[in-house]
Amino acid sequence: MSEEKKPSTNYDKISDSSESVTKQSCMDKLKEKLNDQDFQQQMSVSITFMLELYRVLMGGMLVMFVPQKCGDSSCSITENISRSDDFSKSTLAFNVMTFLCFFGLYIIEIRRENYMINYLEVNRFKPKDNESVGEALQLLPKAKQDTLHAYDRYYYYSGMVSLFFFIINVALSGYFISLHYLDGKTLSVFMTNVLFMSSKVSEVNELVNTKENVFYSAYLNDRVQYNDVDPDKAMDAPVSDKVEVLEDIKEEAKAEDNQV
Repeated sequence: MSEEKKPSTNYDKISDSSESVTKQSCMDKLKEKLNDQDFQQQMSVSITFMLELYRVLMGGMLVMFVPQKCGDSSCSITENISRSDDFSKSTLAFNVMTFLCFFGLYIIEIRRENYMINYLEVNRFKPKDNESVGEALQLLPKAKQDTLHAYDRYYYYSGMVSLFFFIINVALSGYFISLHYLDGKTLSVFMTNVLFMSSKVSEVNELVNTKENVFYSAYLNDRVQYNDVDPDKAMDAPVSDKVEVLEDIKEEAKAEDNQV
């Protein structure tokens, strides 16, 4: 009987080569994504947002989390929120309203931040004054510019409403908690939680009390200012303007490489 011919290994080599190219392509795309400014900013926003939710929960729900006295011992969280008298219910209700106000503020804040990440850039080679940023915004369609400014206004108004509820909530909760004072923990936890929220209110005030075209990030470190248009979104701009924006980004990338 004649021996069977062994199948050729060429197909296996071609398959292995194709798989290697695919893996390399995926790795390149992953590296490109990780180095993308928009992706890095969105990741930073997501992480910070989770921490901010903790802050607004502790700072808004004062009756729930501040240690108080029940009989001869400390109240549990369940006991703090299950009192049946009218004043207790009213104070707890105001805690909830304050929390919801700040939660709404955070929703507007994160939408504003994502919009700026999508349509603007942080460009250290461009000036950051109001007039220069206003000129850069002309690269965006008018509707996008209007939406950007609208988010700033919504952020301002929600910040003012939250401030109003915060002040009343601190006064009302402070008086209520003083009636159920336990020990030094009561005062220290109350003050810590109030400072949590007051620092947020102060941050919002700094972010919104700027000139029309000055956009600060609410989540990125060191008060990052968006001062240029994302070249991917400058669809209605002249070609020369798009090239200028792209050249600025290339120069920034080269400068960072040289520092490394």
